[in-house]
Amino acid sequence: MYRSLITLITLYLSAVVVAGKDPSKKPIEDSKPERGNINTKCHGIYINGEKPSIAGEGVQRPVNANGQPPPMAIRPPSTPQSIWATCDRRIQGSRTSKLDLNLCLGWNPTTEELIPQSRGNGITKGDCSSCFYAKPNLQCVCGVKKKEDDRIAVSLDKVVEATHDGFLACFEHTGTQVSLDQWATS
Repeated sequence: MYRSLITLITLYLSAVVVAGKDPSKKPIEDSKPERGNINTKCHGIYINGEKPSIAGEGVQRPVNANGQPPPMAIRPPSTPQSIWATCDRRIQGSRTSKLDLNLCLGWNPTTEELIPQSRGNGITKGDCSSCFYAKPNLQCVCGVKKKEDDRIAVSLDKVVEATHDGFLACFEHTGTQVSLDQWATS
């Protein structure tokens, strides 16, 4: 009787070892997988490493005799725009990361506005440049034809967020970690 009981226990334990899992223990799940608002979880938020200011500041807009901008105003060329920030991690300190805004924004050609859209390439399609972050809005100078003001604003609330591990993220895209050397040279 004891021999058959020991044999059964041995077979059970062998099966558990081969399977590699203890059936009595469940895997520990991340209790806080949610993302957080960048205005509360992050600091030092910049676009392309530029210090915050007003969109289009320093961009000269020529005007005609009536004081209106001509149809083809001279603007800086569209360049990739990334948001950079240092965000709190749930465990141990903070992390600096950057996220390409083309992954987060699209362009509506009818309304000439930047809109939240995964892989929308809005910065490129809208011919936008000189972007700045002014809580909670991203403000860029874009190539508009129907509007008089070429400064376009879009709220980044609930679009760009900080993960529990301190990365910037939007939709299914996660930013890349920035080394201190990159931060100092940008």
